[in-house]
Amino acid sequence: MTNRDPEFRHQLGKFRLDSSLSSHVSTPPPSVLHHETSPLSQPPSLTTPTSLQPPQTPSHTSHHRSKRVSTACDFCRKRKKKCDFRYPNCSACTRAGVRCTIPPPGPQVASASVPRDQLENLQNRVRWLEDVLRRKTGLSVADRPTGSTLDGEGDLDWYQVPTVLMGRDNSHSTTSATVSASSPTDSSAVGAELPNVGEIFRDQLENRRPSVARPVASAPRVLRLASLEDAERVASQYFDGIGYQYPFLHRHDFFAQLRRIYTGDVPPPDVLYTYHITIAIAMLISNADSAQANEYYRASQETLSLSLQNEDLSAVRALLSLALWTMFSTNGPSVWHVLGSALRLATSLGLHKSRNASSVVEDEMSKRAFWSLYNLDRLVASTLARPLGIADEDISVSLPREFNDDWSEAPGASAMTIPVQVVRLRRIFSRIYRYCKVAERYYATSRLTLAVYNNHPPPPPAEVSLTLLHFRQELDDWRRNAPVYPPALLYSTSYYDYLYATTLLLMHRPSPRNPTPDATSIVSCGDASIQVIRSYWDSYSVGKLKWIWLTLSQIYFAGITILWCLNQNFLSVRDGHPAAWQPNDQMMRRAIQAVVVVLEEFGKRRPGVERLAETFRHHSTVIFSHLAYQQEQIHSQPQTQPPLQPQLQQQNVLMAPPVPMAATLDDVLLVDGSGNVPLIDAQLADELFYSYDWFQEEMATFYTL
Repeated sequence: MTNRDPEFRHQLGKFRLDSSLSSHVSTPPPSVLHHETSPLSQPPSLTTPTSLQPPQTPSHTSHHRSKRVSTACDFCRKRKKKCDFRYPNCSACTRAGVRCTIPPPGPQVASASVPRDQLENLQNRVRWLEDVLRRKTGLSVADRPTGSTLDGEGDLDWYQVPTVLMGRDNSHSTTSATVSASSPTDSSAVGAELPNVGEIFRDQLENRRPSVARPVASAPRVLRLASLEDAERVASQYFDGIGYQYPFLHRHDFFAQLRRIYTGDVPPPDVLYTYHITIAIAMLISNADSAQANEYYRASQETLSLSLQNEDLSAVRALLSLALWTMFSTNGPSVWHVLGSALRLATSLGLHKSRNASSVVEDEMSKRAFWSLYNLDRLVASTLARPLGIADEDISVSLPREFNDDWSEAPGASAMTIPVQVVRLRRIFSRIYRYCKVAERYYATSRLTLAVYNNHPPPPPAEVSLTLLHFRQELDDWRRNAPVYPPALLYSTSYYDYLYATTLLLMHRPSPRNPTPDATSIVSCGDASIQVIRSYWDSYSVGKLKWIWLTLSQIYFAGITILWCLNQNFLSVRDGHPAAWQPNDQMMRRAIQAVVVVLEEFGKRRPGVERLAETFRHHSTVIFSHLAYQQEQIHSQPQTQPPLQPQLQQQNVLMAPPVPMAATLDDVLLVDGSGNVPLIDAQLADELFYSYDWFQEEMATFYTL
């Protein structure tokens, strides 16, 4: 089988976990075996597992090898070549690397050719399935007509946990899939699904509960809220919140499936997975009962493997939902690994490329899935200081069009207006993150396509300032032109301001490419840091702060950046220059106080964060002590110098800042052992600078990201 085979792409996802036959044996597609061929309602794949193949006698094997079919294959017929009729592949087909097919016996069916050995494979398959059924259940169906009623015959409870999983802990037995009492039972379904090899190894690697073989007639469990109205209310919280950032699910389609589920229908596995994981995410972001959210998440895992069975858009959406769950929850797989898998799958499907689609709806949903994945990748990669999952130069697909839920287009006034604006911002964000990563000869001609955070020597300061100026103009243009969407006023105003501030913070804070920012950068990143902290403090004040690692990282980055800016002021004044950053003193101190309070609250919810709070408190104490001592020195210069000891005593009295700070901050002078001279640490700037890398590594390890 080669890439030229038209069925190659279709078979990739379906057969990639099956035991492969020898290279010269063709595998017929599963659609050839109809329901009437076997008494099993859902027979396994036609590719017979090697461990379960029926033993063959030597005479039987030799009979197959010597078999000769007198019909020339299609390959030889088209080329008017003599076919040597080798079985199952003739020599010409073997040399060409194509499947050896012949016209079907009897009436032509749509002129479709079939593999030369297909009929024999099907007969062997049926005999093998009948033998397995007889040995496992004691039921002989070889002489029964297809579709015969078999109620009460044989032992149908023969399925059991695979041997490789017998030693696994069954601590989550309460979450096992159960058969719904109301689900219909097919009387002809007497077989069972064999355990999926991919599930076995996935469960071993990810420490999840294994999936056991179940009767074909069984259905995965369906969790339901008290009423359809409750379910619609919870789902609306998802689409009215995170759905604006990652619109890979269609709202109307989801609610249509939701109504089906609450009328008693059991939808396909991928739909059921989407329902469970979406409700779970909605409960998390609304600060609802975490135990109930975890229960819905565990229910979603029972259909995850089936949702990922095929390499298609549905599998990409399933991985996107899983990534969102891991962002907001402390359990689940690594968000970094899930995103990597989703990006690989999306690129293999060509979602990153521009293409002609036969359906506008299909094309738009593919775009929404890819750009949601893009946004998530840029956010996670920049937060963890890791490489981006896909380069911007490799992306040619256009942005989604601004359709309403009824597929009427309304640019600037649709539910897709906000997601499109977020993507435009993330594309600027991505180029800033990558600034100065490419070779020097390249950024001399295309300055704005480069990268920031890497280990190459930094460009000249004048080059950095000019590049950042261009980026700042792009950001300002984006914010000025971003339209307001009245149905989501908060997202189209405050959320835009937050994204704008975090991008400015990324662009102007100290980095390996810009280790000594100029005065413009100091002012910009200082003001942006205060704005970021205010956004989180507003959420905290109304009880809507999300206690997740993304929140922790953004607040800590903003707080450390404020301290770094204050330290730059201290160094400038010490060298006889005016301070570059002149913030409102009350706003600045309240921002520092907010960081301390939020970090302490994080420590109560997540053991281990208290060390981070202690580190920030230490840096804050050092910085404010330096500034206070410096101000005292400046005020005392015009005066006649009194004796040293009385002056130092007076300093200790006048140290109170004009605006009270958090009680946890020790706003006093740091002095040496004699108690006379303030301790000015020359390593402070380096400590603040390296706090970014230190924190990113600590957080990734602590949260197993």
